[in-house]
Amino acid sequence: MATISDVAKLAGLSVSTVSRVINDSPHVSEKKRNSVKSAMERLGYVPLPAARQLRGSKTNTMAVTIPRIVNPFFSYLVDAIEQKLDEAGYSTLIVQTFSKAEEELTALNLLKNQQVDGVILCSLENTWSIISDYCKYGKIILVNEYLKDVHVPIVRADQYDGFYKATNFLFDEGYSKIAYATGRKSITIMEKEANFDADRFAGFQDSLSEHKLGLNHDWLFTNAHTAEDGKNIFKMIMALDNKPDVIIAGSDEVAMGITQEAEEQKVKVPKQLGVLGVDDQPVSANLRIPLTTIRQPVNEMGQKAAETMLHLMSGESVPKVQICKLKIIKRASA
Repeated sequence: MATISDVAKLAGLSVSTVSRVINDSPHVSEKKRNSVKSAMERLGYVPLPAARQLRGSKTNTMAVTIPRIVNPFFSYLVDAIEQKLDEAGYSTLIVQTFSKAEEELTALNLLKNQQVDGVILCSLENTWSIISDYCKYGKIILVNEYLKDVHVPIVRADQYDGFYKATNFLFDEGYSKIAYATGRKSITIMEKEANFDADRFAGFQDSLSEHKLGLNHDWLFTNAHTAEDGKNIFKMIMALDNKPDVIIAGSDEVAMGITQEAEEQKVKVPKQLGVLGVDDQPVSANLRIPLTTIRQPVNEMGQKAAETMLHLMSGESVPKVQICKLKIIKRASA
């Protein structure tokens, strides 16, 4: 029996695009729509909701949303989730959102149309007021990302504690002018435990305050995701009259770009600029300048997320929030 993945493969498109065609979304070109319909006809594919005789029957499939599969953190997170689900007889359908709200809705519409039994959201693109409407269609849990006062299970790391301790670590190493980078489009300043980004920044800011230092807005960098972004951040730092002496790079990818550009420009790391990564990707220890980084408990979070979803599917009670610890890994870059 053909699956939605078979249709996507034959049409040369993503599962997300096929789903949008099935759900009659307006955000699909006519060319892609025709390709999907042609593939469905050739394969004899019938969308699952129409094919079922009994509404509510299980698909044994879970959707997992991530922004980019090429980001190693999310690759390893999905790997941990998928392994645990596979052991229980579930398939995993990965939906890349590319940080777009409409792509996240693609995964949630799979739940609405009973094409998956549950959705594990690893990165939030919509407000909770939008996401919560889909809870009536099936199971939803949050992993990695989190929000305050939501009624679904959450598996997360203690971002506040991790970034607070990491900033203190940099002060202990002798740094005093600390820059900060994030992948988000803006810096969020909110109360503790409000959400992922706010907690990271609150931990950073509280450490600065305890050392009687204020924020330098010239040292805050946003929308940083890739090594190329890291290279651009380094160039911006070098253009400043008052330069930071270390940067919390937001991810190991960005940190790698910063160190690469520093080497290219003959700036010594960590003597002239310290660099602290985030995630502890496997490659981080094997660079020419091994990255000092904040290790995220990616495998632990992924396994707990999958286990939590499986317990929900069995009708068992689960903890509302499960919190894992981050750890500072000292190497050569800071």
